[in-house]
Amino acid sequence: MLKVQNICKQFYQQEILNNVSLAVNQGDVVVILGPSGSGKTTFLRCLNGLEKADSGTLEINQQKYDLAEIKKKEITQIRKKTAFVFQHYNLFANKTALENVLEGLIIARKIPKQEALRIAQAAIEKVGLSAFEKYYPHELSGGQQQRIGIARAIALKPEVLLIDEPTSALDPELIGEVLEVMRQLAKEGVTMVVVTHEMSFARDVANHVIFMDQGQIVEQGTPNTFFTQPKEERTRKFLKRILPETINGF
Repeated sequence: MLKVQNICKQFYQQEILNNVSLAVNQGDVVVILGPSGSGKTTFLRCLNGLEKADSGTLEINQQKYDLAEIKKKEITQIRKKTAFVFQHYNLFANKTALENVLEGLIIARKIPKQEALRIAQAAIEKVGLSAFEKYYPHELSGGQQQRIGIARAIALKPEVLLIDEPTSALDPELIGEVLEVMRQLAKEGVTMVVVTHEMSFARDVANHVIFMDQGQIVEQGTPNTFFTQPKEERTRKFLKRILPETINGF
């Protein structure tokens, strides 16, 4: 479904991504782990055209794009097949929860208002917030705002959902409600690429785990192999710091 090859990106001569490649099949839940500054978020943003890669290609459903030469029209095409959930929600402060979800359907997708309303309400119901449709973002908790952000993304019925650290801005007691929505989406077969620090989600929900460090993919594999038998020293050090009880023999 999604194939990315050799993405490179520099900021002010500092290498952020170095030949990063990834293949995602339909129904996959791919989790990207790694220390802060490892390039995870930049990589995810390159997939959606929020950042422009210096080189590399992206192929989605047999349509291939040169990311270094990508045009605005092509970015629009990619965004019709993907949706992005932001770390800090990015909701419109002057619009209600329902209006935030409607915006992309009516403005970007040109869906008639009555049909858009039906789709938006169904998406909000899916994240458990039907009673909060008329609330403005400042009237919602952080967890509720993020769930509206997820509703906005899934309302677009993307082929791939890109999720950037969805719980990192939340208080600990609110994290569970967001992860539960994501777990349900995974059960329904929604294809996701998730940057997160939530190890329980990576272990329990992902079918493929990637570890990035210093702009490169250091190691990848199934959750069971990744968490119990990591091959690379950098991976072992990362996991020992985060989950010292997990790794056998290290």
